[in-house]
Formats: sequence, structure tokens, C-alpha cells
Amino acid sequence: MLHRKRGSSTPSQGVRFHLFLASWLMVAGGLSAPARASTPPDDLLAQNTQPARDSVGAPPVQRYIPAAPALAAKPKANSIHLSGGLFAPIETNAPSPMVGIRLGRRLGAHLQGGFLVDWVFERKNVEQPTNTLPGLQPQLILARASGSLVPVMAFFEVSLTEKRFLVPYGGIAAGYEWLSLKADDFVTGESASATYANYAWQGWGGMGIRLDQGLRVDFELSYNGGSLERDAPNSNGLREAVRVNGVGARVGLDIRY
Repeated sequence: MLHRKRGSSTPSQGVRFHLFLASWLMVAGGLSAPARASTPPDDLLAQNTQPARDSVGAPPVQRYIPAAPALAAKPKANSIHLSGGLFAPIETNAPSPMVGIRLGRRLGAHLQGGFLVDWVFERKNVEQPTNTLPGLQPQLILARASGSLVPVMAFFEVSLTEKRFLVPYGGIAAGYEWLSLKADDFVTGESASATYANYAWQGWGGMGIRLDQGLRVDFELSYNGGSLERDAPNSNGLREAVRVNGVGARVGLDIRY
């Protein structure tokens, strides 16, 4: 018969409880290991991250956005027209050189308006030959008369097209006109001058050749109408008048900017 030795003791209840807890954790760890091993890596990653959009889904639809149309070149708003030619009064039928400038601004698709200034200059000499030899010889100037015609007017001009190579156009103007006359008698040393002025008008038509968007060469015929007046000297209120009706032909350069 065995007897328990004095001094020996059985494990206390605390020790037995700790041994039971350690055994249970080992069993629980062994049971969860196969479950973790069988879980795919993607599922593990999904457990630690937020749900992501399915990459196998349909691709996003791309909307077609049409390209913006190219902006057309804006028509140039201003113009300078430089011209030169000849002017012939109907009553005298003597051509005189003429130069002019028109400053215009676009008012519509085919219409422009502005102001013009012209200058017509004429000079005549009274001469006599210095000898009677035939051929080229010097002339003695006995007297000289000169005149300047200067109209300043507002105008409107219409072009039938702005896109073709040939550009038919026409215009009309109205305003004021001055005629200045001067005469010198070199024999007697006497001089005289007079200035005539009044309302007048012009009209013209022509054909332009377009060189590019901002440059055009013009050929035109014009008509000037007016009767310019002044007070007659020593005439008790009577008036003198000079009719300046005449036709002209000129070549011009139209510059748009």
C-alpha cells in the first residue's frame, strides 16, 4: 500500500487551468491554419483593403467630341485708297493730272464709307519762240496761269464681291469743292488770283484686281459735278461761277488693314 509522502502535493487548480488554456489555443491555432492556407491571396488582400472596381467589366465609353471649326479670317475693317490719273473738264476738254486719297471703314459685308480728298492741278503758259529757227528751240514765257481743284467729300462705296479675283465696285460722294486760280503777266509784272467754292458731288465705278486679302489694284472712271462761285469784284452783289463738270480716269491701290 502506497502512502503519499509527506511534503508532496498535487498540482493546484490554477496550474491545471493554465495548462488547459494553452492546450485549447494550440488546438484552435491548428484548426485555423488550413482555413488560412486555403484562402486565395486576392481574398486576403481584399480583407485588408476597400472593395475595388471589377477590372473585368466593360471598358468605359468614350464620348466623341467634335473638333471646333477653324475660325474664318476676320474681314479687315479699315482701308486706304491711293489713286492717280487724269481729269478733263467738259467745257475745256484739257486733261489735267489728278491724285487722291480715300479713307474708308467697313459698314457691312459689301459697303464702306469714309472721306476723300482729291487734287487736280493745271498749268498753262503763254509763250513765243525766241528765234525763227526750225526744230527744238527755247520759248519765251510771257504769262502763266495755274489752277488747283480740291474736293473734300464724304463717300459710300459698294463692292459686288469680297472673295473673287475680280471685284466690280462703284461709289458716290458729296461735299465741298474749292477752285483756286492764279495768273501772272511777266511782261507787265501784274498778278491776279481768285478762289471759287461751292457744294459738289462725285460718282465712280471700276474694276479691282485682288492681289491678296488686304491689297487690291483698281481701275476706275469718275465724274465730277459742280458749279463753283465767288463774289464778282466791283459788281454790286453779282456772282461769278465756274462749272467744273468733268470726267476722269484713274488707277488706284486699295490697302485694307
